[in-house]
Amino acid sequence: MKVDREEQTEARRERIARAAFELFARSGLDQTSAQDIARAAFVSRTNLYRYFPSKTHMLLAHFERAVSETRSEALSRLSSGTAPQAVWQHVTARMADLGVRYGHLVGAVGQAVLGARPGPGPGADGAAPGTPPPGLPGQEVRTALTLVALVEPVLHAMRLQGHLRSDANTHLLASLLVDACLLALLHGGHRDQREVLRDWQDRFSLLMYGALAPGVTLPREAARD
Repeated sequence: MKVDREEQTEARRERIARAAFELFARSGLDQTSAQDIARAAFVSRTNLYRYFPSKTHMLLAHFERAVSETRSEALSRLSSGTAPQAVWQHVTARMADLGVRYGHLVGAVGQAVLGARPGPGPGADGAAPGTPPPGLPGQEVRTALTLVALVEPVLHAMRLQGHLRSDANTHLLASLLVDACLLALLHGGHRDQREVLRDWQDRFSLLMYGALAPGVTLPREAARD
């Protein structure tokens, strides 16, 4: 059946991405060969490239899954009534932990996602939001959109609670925050997770400043948690 084939294909993609990430985490992206990945994932090297065009795409696929899991947790916390700022701290703590733990892989992820730059809406050519530009592989755009989708519900909840202006574009703000946080990881030279979180909170406060509703301020203690 078609559904069974699709499930098998997705399961094989996930197995390849997981095996590749385990090798990347241990040896690095450049030091891991396609043959190493094929052997670890129990597929032929020819089949490997049927599912992913490059090692970077394998890395992005695994990273995207981790982001999606964090988003599910964030949505659950928001639906249970957890304050958006507390959810933001939870999200950033998870992402900062990944960024520090796998710092040797951040460059490949950051450059791919920053190069994707999905727009906040239809472009001049009428393309749908998130449509890959001509010649750009779709995986980079999907990963970028997954990161934006992780951040945007927090901002949307802040707007619903009156913390942001009613006309604040949460998608654009989320995109800017994703770019700012990735750039911080790429160029910040952080020694540990705490430094990453402090840097991200400073960027969050700066980007949110113009979007805050009149009389609303961000709690300063958030930068210390």
